[in-house]
Amino acid sequence: MFGVIRALPRGSSRLPMSAKRGHNYYKGTGTGAMGRHTKQGGYKIDWNRVRTFVVPDLEGFSLGPYVSRKTTPPKSSTQ
Repeated sequence: MFGVIRALPRGSSRLPMSAKRGHNYYKGTGTGAMGRHTKQGGYKIDWNRVRTFVVPDLEGFSLGPYVSRKTTPPKSSTQ
């Protein structure tokens, strides 16, 4: 009886998944390569593959974020 109870926690560990804990498992970061390696051991960045975020000019923009009219204002915490 105690052998079964002692063996249960062994299979139910809550450690983070890593390459050492799984067969053919590679987590990665979800990002792509932004360049290539050179023969001299350096890295050449291809600027056409670098992510750029284009933010529009919001000067004089009249709309705000959507907030329901049923929302009550928060109570101030200045005491």
